[in-house]
Amino acid sequence: MKIIISNNQYSLLKEVHVAIKNIEGLKKYWRNQQKKGQQIRFNKEDLDFWGITTRQEKYYAQTAFQELVGDEVFTEKVIKKLIGKTFSTKDFDDRITGGYDFEWVIDNMEYRDYDFYLYGKTLPGGTVTLMDGRHISLSEGINHEDLGWEIQEEIKDVVQDCMDEIILPVTGYEVIVPYLIISEE
Repeated sequence: MKIIISNNQYSLLKEVHVAIKNIEGLKKYWRNQQKKGQQIRFNKEDLDFWGITTRQEKYYAQTAFQELVGDEVFTEKVIKKLIGKTFSTKDFDDRITGGYDFEWVIDNMEYRDYDFYLYGKTLPGGTVTLMDGRHISLSEGINHEDLGWEIQEEIKDVVQDCMDEIILPVTGYEVIVPYLIISEE
């Protein structure tokens, strides 16, 4: 029996083979690091270096990382160690925190539908620098008639991005912060 494939099909098969080979190479690298007693880290930017470029390939690589470190059981342990700890925007890059300066605590975690949800609250005393240069408290910001909703969402997004900065490289899981209680002064 002879199978005939077009040039397009051949190119696609070749790409799939290369992608699988690249992901397997990365998994082998991670396993070798683990054998040496080193903590492996997941970094989305490193995937391009390994020739893992499509969204689907990146998903497979991320899933492989999660499995190597212990999947959701490991991730839950990592997150539970963070519950009750005080975090500050000062400890993160300005690209993530923007004009926000505040502290927060994660006080609960929930795992459902293959996602980790974090719940917490800001601590009193936070501030935000608005686009016009004004520096106001978070309380003033969230109570602002025109900007309140946007500031509240941005505070939640900052916390989510900061927590991803801590959790994603170690576990391979991104987290979701569906809401955050913003403490009034």
